[in-house]
Amino acid sequence: MTDERPSLGRLVTGITGELSTLVRSEIELAKAEVKRSAQKGVAGSALFIAAAVLLVMAWLLITFALVYVLIEVADLPAWASFLIIAGGYLLVAAILVAVGYTQVKRAKGPERAKAEMQRTKRIVESLPPNTPPVPVTVRTPAKSDSTRA
Repeated sequence: MTDERPSLGRLVTGITGELSTLVRSEIELAKAEVKRSAQKGVAGSALFIAAAVLLVMAWLLITFALVYVLIEVADLPAWASFLIIAGGYLLVAAILVAVGYTQVKRAKGPERAKAEMQRTKRIVESLPPNTPPVPVTVRTPAKSDSTRA
């Protein structure tokens, strides 16, 4: 019984295949992280837009009604009623901006993918310096009998 060890060529081919799979996986991880981060950024931006729309609509449609309510109910001068209503709108806008800012700050880059790429780089750099390059081979799928007809 002979001791069957894989040849150097098979070992290098195996390592190359594993490295290729690892790099593809890291690229997919980076894509997923960027997509997730972009979604968080879009959510934060949507809150900013909602705040702007709310400010415009509320200022145009409700301000005058509330001012007249204050004038009639509290017997305040018109200028004081306008200032009270504007202060309320500014408070709501500040809250929406703060929540939107928090959402945008949560958006991060592909941190895990960067860490994995650095790890892979360290592994590749630790390989012996005179490792011969592996020729690129292209596999073609074998044609079955049904596709030859």
